[in-house]
Order: sequence, then C-alpha cells, then structure tokens
Amino acid sequence: MTTTRTDMTAAHETRSFLSAVRRIEALTQEIRREGLGAFEKAEAAYTEVEHLRAVLTTRIADLRRRNA
Repeated sequence: MTTTRTDMTAAHETRSFLSAVRRIEALTQEIRREGLGAFEKAEAAYTEVEHLRAVLTTRIADLRRRNA
C-alpha cells in the first residue's frame, strides 16, 4: 500500500499536541545520532518537523483565541 502526501498530512493533523512534541524530540535525537551520513533521512525528518510545528502553532493560536 502506498502512502500519499494527503494521507500523511491527514495523519499528522490528527496528532495530539503532546504526541507532536514527542515526535519532534524523537526526530531531533535521530538527526543528532545519525548526522550527515543520513542526510536524506534527516531532510525528510526536518520536513516532518516543519509540518508538526505548523500544526502546533495553529492549535496554540486556536487555544489562545478561545481563552481570550
């Protein structure tokens, strides 16, 4: 079965805040361990982190609007 970008986006958007934070930490540790030897993997992980940060930023903004 092939995973499409849309499938990945939908999966990431359903992550909880804490789950996203944990995933960012895991990806950061993985990049630190593997260094430049795994550049393509690190680049893909960085792309995922950027997406997760965007999701978290949106959720935080929503929470702030609700609490304002």
